[in-house]
Amino acid sequence: MRYFLHFIKVIVSRLFACHARFRLLWIFFKNKSHYIDDVSFYPEKEHKTKREITKDFLSHIIKYGEIDGSYFALGIDVKGVNYDDYISYGQYMKRRDKLNLTQPVNYVCLLRNKSLFSAIGSYWGFPVVKDIARYRNGNLLDTNLYATLEELVEDRIHIFIKPIDAKKGEGIMSIDRMGTDCVVNGKEVDINNLVKSIKDFSFEHELIIQDKVVQHPSISALHKESINTLRVVTINHLHSSLPNDVVYVGAELRVGCGNSRTDNISAGGIKIGVNDNGLLQKYGFYRKPYGTKTTIHPDSKIVLENFRIPFFVESLNMCKSFHAKLKEIHIIGWDVAITENGPLFIEGNDSCGTDFQVMNGPMKEFYAKYL
Repeated sequence: MRYFLHFIKVIVSRLFACHARFRLLWIFFKNKSHYIDDVSFYPEKEHKTKREITKDFLSHIIKYGEIDGSYFALGIDVKGVNYDDYISYGQYMKRRDKLNLTQPVNYVCLLRNKSLFSAIGSYWGFPVVKDIARYRNGNLLDTNLYATLEELVEDRIHIFIKPIDAKKGEGIMSIDRMGTDCVVNGKEVDINNLVKSIKDFSFEHELIIQDKVVQHPSISALHKESINTLRVVTINHLHSSLPNDVVYVGAELRVGCGNSRTDNISAGGIKIGVNDNGLLQKYGFYRKPYGTKTTIHPDSKIVLENFRIPFFVESLNMCKSFHAKLKEIHIIGWDVAITENGPLFIEGNDSCGTDFQVMNGPMKEFYAKYL
């Protein structure tokens, strides 16, 4: 009976998988021009024919059960590029989540709760951005300095507020006080209206309030309106005979654009790959619909290639050391600010993706070895 039930379970799961693929094929053909006529990230190169691009999309849907939104960003539309050399996001995500989330105890809460992350990082002696207070349901928590939010806002010149489980820069407020008014994410707001909006928001999300990070002058020169962070990804090497063997995957610098107070590409920023020597690569990449790629920052006009990241080696070593303390979490994406005094941890993420394939090319073999 046990084997029969297992057989039925396998059949049902495969039927669901087939149904999902047929649905994706229908979506693809219904919106075919939207997918295959997208803007190339490499207009200067020779491209595959529309027939070849269509074949790539169809084979990917059948093999992996997904429509690849990164096809053009990865440059797979370029003549001669082999799609099979790249790991699919779906494959990667399933393996990542299986390793990160199926431990006897789920440790990723230490990353997802930004206040916990700051607390454990500080406890272990790592430089982390410090919380001034937490704010939940209209009440200040974890502070003896202020009785009310009004007192805090009126006393501090620069603060940073974000949901305790913030993702993709959502809900973040960069606040600079100017007398009785405040500038919030670049817009002037009356201080009383600001306090009210933060209070209302605190009933939807628990918030953490932090001092604003002062970044290194050279990093600020790229885009002074945002805190531009280094994303470093590390993997806990499961098959190594060495204790606490942490593998460096790659790094990218995320830089804001325009009036954005965040460096997130979802808000129009760019991401630039960093070589092992700490120098930026040639191209900065946007996320659609903001653009494709650029060789200079659109606002500061600074050339990206060979721009040096201060304290790069120190940042990598610090991320590997921190990950060695969190060996139960297999893969972590670290967000690190660069200050005049060195690297400063902003947060750690368990949901990091396959972005490095955009900058560094195919990494299927690498992930097969370590995931």
